[in-house]
Amino acid sequence: MRWSVAGHGDVVGRRVLPALRAAGQEPVFLWGRDAGRAAAAARRWGVGRSGSDPRELLRGTDAVYVATTVDRHVPLAAMASAAGLPVLVEKPLAGALRPGGAALATGPGCVGVAYYRRLAPAVREVRRELAGWRPERVEVRFRSAFAPGPGHPMRWRTERAVAGGGVLADAGSHRLDLLLTLFGPPVEVRARLGGHFPRGAERTADLELAWADGPRAHCAAAWGDGPPRDLFALYGGGRSLILDPLDAGELVIHEPGGVRRRVCPPDANPHLPLVADFVAAVATGRPPVCPVTEAVLVDDVLVAAERSDALGGAPVRPWPPR
Repeated sequence: MRWSVAGHGDVVGRRVLPALRAAGQEPVFLWGRDAGRAAAAARRWGVGRSGSDPRELLRGTDAVYVATTVDRHVPLAAMASAAGLPVLVEKPLAGALRPGGAALATGPGCVGVAYYRRLAPAVREVRRELAGWRPERVEVRFRSAFAPGPGHPMRWRTERAVAGGGVLADAGSHRLDLLLTLFGPPVEVRARLGGHFPRGAERTADLELAWADGPRAHCAAAWGDGPPRDLFALYGGGRSLILDPLDAGELVIHEPGGVRRRVCPPDANPHLPLVADFVAAVATGRPPVCPVTEAVLVDDVLVAAERSDALGGAPVRPWPPR
């Protein structure tokens, strides 16, 4: 398929374009709000056409990849989907902005969202280990340094109205998606958000999620000083499943009989299995690994977290009781 790509940030050049080409796809157009910057990026990455008119995304293409700032995800994806084109969108779909993301599910084009960790071999091992076992609690901890100054290309991530939130929408959304994939939608969210940048995005997030018939999860995410951390661990009944760090590809299983280790190396470019899955989904008519309807659930939790924080950390139901 011939692809138009919206956006020319680091993830496009480092992951998206190499993944498309490795999967036998052809990037033919690169879009950006600034025509000059888009043209320079297109020349650097060997993409034939570029421009700043969103309508050009639809010309001479078979599919669209949206990798812009979060506030543009849904408008551009909706335009492409309405034209009948398959669309793969970077995460989070809309974050806490909620500009009609659910409506994408009713469009004629296949729409998927780039929660690529669902495809990680170690995460698939976790799903297999969960068969017949329900953990009592989950610990998710993430920390990395992130303090972009004026003029930094990632400065937009500090603006809530552009990024759909802060560390929770950015790094946290991947981890929330894994929790929802493993256990379904939670019935309750409690959250405190702090250390806000001047334009509103939070630096720290502390959440508790609860399921009616499942575990309680504690999630702490921070952009701040200190050693990097990325823990995803499940505990209960004298057993634990630990990914530490999450993307290392080693699952450590502690159980009464001893300790087991499953080494499951991830792809060097995690966008490659994501793109390959999406291409196969379009070809066969099946849903992609993360259909838009499931990505909307992550946005719902992000919205609930902001509501809970505004209420001083009081419990919030992301969805009406059934």
